[in-house]
Amino acid sequence: MLFILILSSMNLLRSSNQDELQKRAQTAAQLFASVTQSAVLSSDLASLDSFVKEVLTNPGIVYARVLDRRNVVLAQGGDPQALKRLFHPHQIFDDITDAILDAQADIVIEKIHYGRVEIGISTDTISAVLAAARERTTAIAIVELLVVGLFSFFLGLYLTRGLDALKQATLKISQGELGYEVEVRGHDELAQTAHAFNEMSKELRVLYDQRKRAEEELSKLNEDLERRVNLRTEQLTAAYQKIEHQALHDSLTKLPNRTLFQDRLQQTLLTGQRENRPFALVMMDLNKFKTINDTLGHHSGDLVLQETASRLRGILRQSDTIARLGGDEFAMILPTVKDMPAAATAANKIIDTINKGMELEGQTLNIGTSLGIALYPRDGNDAGLLMRHADIAMYAAKRSKSGFMLYSEDLDQSSSGQINLQKDLTRAITENQLVLHYQPKIDFASERVSGVEALVRWQHPEHGLMFPGDFLQLAEDSGLIKPMTRWILLTALNQCKKWHEEGRDLTISVNVSSASLQDVQFPNDVAAVLNEVGASPAWLELELSELGIMLEPPRAMDIIIRLSELGVRIVIDDFGTGYSSMAYLRKLPIAKIKVDRSFVHDMLGNKNDEVIVRSIIGLGHNLGLNVIAEGVENMATWDQLKSLQCDAAQGYCMARPITAEELERWFRESPHGLKLKKG
Repeated sequence: MLFILILSSMNLLRSSNQDELQKRAQTAAQLFASVTQSAVLSSDLASLDSFVKEVLTNPGIVYARVLDRRNVVLAQGGDPQALKRLFHPHQIFDDITDAILDAQADIVIEKIHYGRVEIGISTDTISAVLAAARERTTAIAIVELLVVGLFSFFLGLYLTRGLDALKQATLKISQGELGYEVEVRGHDELAQTAHAFNEMSKELRVLYDQRKRAEEELSKLNEDLERRVNLRTEQLTAAYQKIEHQALHDSLTKLPNRTLFQDRLQQTLLTGQRENRPFALVMMDLNKFKTINDTLGHHSGDLVLQETASRLRGILRQSDTIARLGGDEFAMILPTVKDMPAAATAANKIIDTINKGMELEGQTLNIGTSLGIALYPRDGNDAGLLMRHADIAMYAAKRSKSGFMLYSEDLDQSSSGQINLQKDLTRAITENQLVLHYQPKIDFASERVSGVEALVRWQHPEHGLMFPGDFLQLAEDSGLIKPMTRWILLTALNQCKKWHEEGRDLTISVNVSSASLQDVQFPNDVAAVLNEVGASPAWLELELSELGIMLEPPRAMDIIIRLSELGVRIVIDDFGTGYSSMAYLRKLPIAKIKVDRSFVHDMLGNKNDEVIVRSIIGLGHNLGLNVIAEGVENMATWDQLKSLQCDAAQGYCMARPITAEELERWFRESPHGLKLKKG
């Protein structure tokens, strides 16, 4: 009976240990599943490997693995042979053939299944305890059945108490009291199991704390990420607004550009059509902007554009639209201007504002402007037509120097003719349609020709011979004056060189435009032509207008000095009609002045004109300058000028402007002609 009792006790002990081991295995699996949740959720394989290694440090656990919801192994470790065996979850001892108890637990987060964990716990320890118990029971039964019975009784109590303690500890841990420890007494297997349990409980607490810290850090990272996203969104919004503004505004003047202007013009048109409301479209161009860019540089041109934009903003209304379309071209939509009188008033206001001198780097510039105005619906009912008509009116105002022009149908034909004429002039310069006529200058002392003035003409294929008044302004406005001036200099100097080679000692005069007198490159261009022809600078006289000098005196003075240093003689043309000051005349290296024909023509019948001519001759001689009178048309005027001690004269009385071939005949036939030098 005792044997049966012992055997039954051993079976009971085995069964009790089996239950406790299964509970322990299940608890360990659940704890392992809970600590892997965040790593599985974030697919952090490194953390999973770390957790597997930590679990394997617990006594009795021979392997551990983590699988995702598709049963794919995310991390595993332990005995390689145990990892290869078939998994038998929660089998009873009788069915276990490899001394390992398998346990598993699902990884569930907010009722969503993300995978599971599997662990294997060795049953060798419990088996060893049972075997020892059987040996001790047999020995005690042989020696003393009573002692064996008592020992068995007390041993049962001891084991039951220890397992109960472990059971209670497991329940507390399963309820969340991580770190809970059972009391350890002695050094037997149960004590070792309790000690291992305590170590596992500590490790689980550590892992739980690590998980909490990781969750807190993740929360901070999420907050920081959200803050960064919000900041980046604000930056992108600001950048988009900036890009949108740059796409619709001129970067230099900050005014709307052509794209935004056309959109606003279209909106104004729709409003006008819907409400039957007239408005004005104004196109504006600066008169001397190209000269400023060419002479003072693009930086100065930019400052002029910025000042122009500022002045326009200062005088127009909030409801008006001002835009820079490109270059020096501005456009304005004036919704409150409904008729021609109101348009004229607005145009005069704009012109007065722009025409005020601009202070630029210590210099005062008088820019000037030209405006073209088109009225809706009188001059068009769509944006393209209105802009075209306003543009035509603007160029008409520029040609007529009238300040502004209201569109009319008559301007269309004129504008088309000017555009065609500009194309013809470009071709005329390159295809040698221009010709030079020459007018002699006669010295009063020798009554012989001393020089000639070269005057340009245009032999147009359709319009015939055209005089400078028909195309010089067009050349200046279009920028063709520079290549035209070079062609005149080159042709005139080649002709002068030919005369010198024939033995005629003559100078040749060429008129210089105001634009050339403000072009810092002009002296270099003159030097290049002289070098190309092989002509002496002393042969060349450049005739400059007073107005050209006074446009920008410091710059003009610098250019005149540089031309004089080349050896070229400087002549002031049309003297008396401009605004030359004595201070400039005394400072400039001027060789001659020419009395304007308007004074010479009527000097015999108009006492005031005679006084002016007499004064100019006296002024010139006092300054050490030669004085030439132009427009001499009769001998009486010649004689009067001679009596006033004028130095030279030119006019129809001696010769009209003629071609080089006709001038050769004049040399031979005229009493003033210059004979060929002998030898």
